[in-house]
Amino acid sequence: MPSVAETIAATLRTNGIRRIFGLPGGEIAELMGACRQVGIEFVLTRHENAACIMAGVTGEITRRPGVVMATMGPGATNLVNGVANAFLERAPLLALSAQVPTAVAPVLPHQRVDLRDLFRPITKWSEECDGTDTSRRVQRALDLAAQGRPGPVYLALPSDVARQDDRPVSAGADAAEEPPEGSTPRRATDPALLDRASRLIAAANRPLAVAGIGLDPVASRPFLLRFLEATRIPVATTPKAKGLVPEDHPQFLATCTGMAGDGLFMDFLGGADLLIGIGFDPVEAIRVFYTQRPFLSLARYSLADRDFRPTLEVVGEVQTTLPALQALGTPRNSWRPEELAGFRRRLAAHLTPQAEDAHPGFSPTRALLRLREIAPRQTILTVDTGAHKLLAGQVWPSYEPQTYFVSHGLSTMGFALPAAIAVKLERPEAPVIALTGDGGLAMVLGELETAARLKLPVVVVVFVDRGLHLIRLHQERKGVEPNGVDFGPIDFAGIAPGFGARGVRVRAWSVMEDAVRDGLATDRPTVIEIPIDPSEYGRML
Repeated sequence: MPSVAETIAATLRTNGIRRIFGLPGGEIAELMGACRQVGIEFVLTRHENAACIMAGVTGEITRRPGVVMATMGPGATNLVNGVANAFLERAPLLALSAQVPTAVAPVLPHQRVDLRDLFRPITKWSEECDGTDTSRRVQRALDLAAQGRPGPVYLALPSDVARQDDRPVSAGADAAEEPPEGSTPRRATDPALLDRASRLIAAANRPLAVAGIGLDPVASRPFLLRFLEATRIPVATTPKAKGLVPEDHPQFLATCTGMAGDGLFMDFLGGADLLIGIGFDPVEAIRVFYTQRPFLSLARYSLADRDFRPTLEVVGEVQTTLPALQALGTPRNSWRPEELAGFRRRLAAHLTPQAEDAHPGFSPTRALLRLREIAPRQTILTVDTGAHKLLAGQVWPSYEPQTYFVSHGLSTMGFALPAAIAVKLERPEAPVIALTGDGGLAMVLGELETAARLKLPVVVVVFVDRGLHLIRLHQERKGVEPNGVDFGPIDFAGIAPGFGARGVRVRAWSVMEDAVRDGLATDRPTVIEIPIDPSEYGRML
């Protein structure tokens, strides 16, 4: 009879799991060994949070749960930020950790934390393996993570249970469990509901669509584009949906929800009389604009949340919903092409730097524009949180889905480098660039060694301004004298070789261009340090 650890490993392998990210501990040794026996790779990281981000991004790419593993106590608690990130980034994730042995847990408080309760508010399901019917328990966790609104699930594995023989469910026990609300996807089959949605669109003079995180980036894209082109409805995308609509498409407006130039977009949105959310999820919004006008939601899961209810929502796969709506007729639409073009011109003018590069550093906007010119069209960009994220979301055009990865629901710092590692492992043929700030990179600097050990040619572009400039802007706008936002210089280019990476400090644009091209062609990570002038952020944001 297989052990509990062996059963977990076999179930993961059966579900196509090829690698697990994490940091080992003695209490998780049996499970690690069992995974190795079935051919699952263990990717050692330098911190559990980074491992969790890697697993979450893997889930975003593959549309099936990424898996992260940690030991008990601090190993498990270090997962919390990464699990919360997956929860708010709608990423399918299975987090596994060891737990205090059941035999001594009642009397030994050492490293004892109620992990099920700890993870319950930030997961779709939080449970502990007890050595009974383990395969079904793990399968349920994997299924729940990917169903409906994707998200993380958590399983604790007491170290003594891992070694036990797995026991089948007792005769007569009820194996069926109700899934959490909203976990099971539903299809839109009610003709009356579709008719109401069609009439709502037909009654609008100036409908505007927002495509968001709730869309399957590959399966839904052709249906989305056909719907937009048939209806001529202008569209904005959220940061997590960048590339679903090519940003050189004539109906594309902007990246919305808090990016640079957001005030201009809000002004334009004021002219719309119906907002159509296509996979839109309020988790990406930093303003409640979707509550201020009639809102039709077309998504895989309901958006009802506390005090918010859409005017009408059609819950189901948009691959079914959009063609059905399209077949019901062409809506009235009074947007004029010159209005859309005029908005795009105003936004472009707003995003154009006003001064040439000068002391104390380069224009972050020009750096992004030049980086986009150098990078191949199919480049995948991972973006950290900070002022540069709000700029990149608008300035960096994306043309294909899954070529832009960002933490926006949680907006956690330290995201870009771990995300780039995960992306390169899943998409080894694609050029991958991580954009980060000096604050964010310092949080995960050890993962440079992870990327070097794995021989991953990710290019890490770090904007250096020796401070947390987005927080500084918030303080200034609230009338608070900036405090606690400045730190000393870090020689990132000099430090990089100590981790096995290449390091380049940019003093001229030609240096950056050569470094990016060389970095994408080598067999190890490259850190490109660019001193920037943060004063530009104030006007842009």
